[in-house]
Amino acid sequence: MSLITGLRDLYPHLGFDDRPLAASCDDGWLGILHAFLGDADKAMAAGGTFMLQQVKEKMGGLHMHYATADVAPDARRAIDDAHRLASTRSFHVCEICGRPGRLNNFSGLWKVVCSEHADGELGTGVPFDGPFDAHNSYSPEEDPFVAARPTVAEFEAAPIIQGWLIEEQAEGGHPWLYGWFFGHPDIGEGEHGHTPPLVQMDEMMPPRWVRTDSQLYRLGICYPPAEREIRYWAQKLARRPVTYGEPPGGDNDIEAMLIFLRSTGRLRSMKIDRMELAYREEKESDARSGA
Repeated sequence: MSLITGLRDLYPHLGFDDRPLAASCDDGWLGILHAFLGDADKAMAAGGTFMLQQVKEKMGGLHMHYATADVAPDARRAIDDAHRLASTRSFHVCEICGRPGRLNNFSGLWKVVCSEHADGELGTGVPFDGPFDAHNSYSPEEDPFVAARPTVAEFEAAPIIQGWLIEEQAEGGHPWLYGWFFGHPDIGEGEHGHTPPLVQMDEMMPPRWVRTDSQLYRLGICYPPAEREIRYWAQKLARRPVTYGEPPGGDNDIEAMLIFLRSTGRLRSMKIDRMELAYREEKESDARSGA
């Protein structure tokens, strides 16, 4: 069961309120769901009402129930086509992790999984061709949404970015990531750097991978912004790269990092005070939200 929030702002023409949407499927299909909602939102821009009633797995594939009113026939056709495409895509995307997959039979339970998840908590799956291909001419290799998703082998071979931060580019350009790199052919182990602009990002929360036009990256831990800034400066002023498995800044004692930053004399007191205040506000906010 997935709880999806923030839909009102993402899809303003679909009539969502602030309540989270409960989806009776695993998180690997969230990208498919968001692609469908994006197409539905475009179709609904001309007016009418749309209500998403249910999102679930049925007989191995993704199914959605929705209702419309006062919608032009061509808009309704566009939404129905988007739903058929979403259902078809789901038979080629692992429901658990969002990587390429195929339909497997787990002693009577049908589930679309990748090669990694074909042998796990559900037992050992037996792959087979399902009878529900809504588009006879559909080819997952020719669908950019499916084709760009990393295989298990590609994912396992990708460099890792720890302590990553998304940096937006100006004037609508693609964002990039900053972080500490491991396993990259051109960046030293544990060195801080940034990726080229991103072209695709995992829809799971938290995301597990990103892709640029030249490289796939696995994503490690992500710190809240204020905590990350403190860790960044503590690591930088220690003048050494991060050791794999060790958090940036050396440990998880943020108070000790603040003391260290003040002891170096290399940062202005006002800057450290600002970082400390932002960190404490961040922690208070997390406590109020129950994080």
